[in-house]
Amino acid sequence: MANLLSQGSSIWRQSLASESPASTYEEIGQVMSISGPDGSASEIDVSNLASTAKEFVIGLPDNGSVQLEVSFDYQDATLQHDTLLTARTAQTLDTYQIRLSDSPMTTMTFTAFCTQFSLSLGVDDKVSATFGLRISGGVTFA
Repeated sequence: MANLLSQGSSIWRQSLASESPASTYEEIGQVMSISGPDGSASEIDVSNLASTAKEFVIGLPDNGSVQLEVSFDYQDATLQHDTLLTARTAQTLDTYQIRLSDSPMTTMTFTAFCTQFSLSLGVDDKVSATFGLRISGGVTFA
């Protein structure tokens, strides 16, 4: 079994129809790390008076969030950082795709709102930012 490396993986945002053809994905640039999806499902207690121990069923899955850490550059439109900030302000639901470095390529496609933006500045360091994407609906692995 081969080890899958993070290097070469990427995340892409599907362009809105008003920007370009709906099937076009644009890479979010200068990504240093991607974490998530980090979802879970709720536990529903279905215990009753005849139960001899706690009984549960699983509720709807919540696919959680994806966090992106980027080397931030608002001025370079090709990086999509400005577009993520616009999507956050406009509260738009966009389609994203995480592409792993394997061959054939494994993809994770989902719709999400950009709900978080955090800028990080430090002495003798680059300007970095974290974007949080809240997933709405399922995650399709292919």
